[in-house]
Amino acid sequence: MSTDHAHHADRSLVVHSYWPYAVLLGGLVGVIRPALTIFADIGPTTGVLTTLPEMQLWWVLHIGYSAVFATGYGLIVYHHRLRPFSESIPTGAVLGLGYGVALWLGNIVIGWNLVLAPHLLSMSTPIDPLAAGPIVDHIVYGLGLGVVYAAVVPRLDTYRG
Repeated sequence: MSTDHAHHADRSLVVHSYWPYAVLLGGLVGVIRPALTIFADIGPTTGVLTTLPEMQLWWVLHIGYSAVFATGYGLIVYHHRLRPFSESIPTGAVLGLGYGVALWLGNIVIGWNLVLAPHLLSMSTPIDPLAAGPIVDHIVYGLGLGVVYAAVVPRLDTYRG
């Protein structure tokens, strides 16, 4: 006898999760930072990309990798233990906040400062990992992604929760 839980556990994560929607939502949330910088002159451009010489289209890359990172969020929160939490806006916000912190640790602290800047992109400069800007940017992105995902995905016509 198959239970609903067992039915979900047997599903392919890539086929049945909502990562395509997460990609779109992540791209939309990723527009926030460039829009604030370009149109309202609030805050600096994305720190990592501005350290590269002649990087004029930093905002295109920013939106692109915001969408890619949202794929990870969509795959993670589809897990049967996290799915109910990702569908509620308050707990989705907490999951998104945690994801934003994980992105900051992975992207800025480890990825950029320990791998990319010193070894692969030697023309660039390291970013202060404790600077408020990168921390706030990643937390706001994660928070926004968690809230938007919780607000949109459970209301889809194709929802299989």
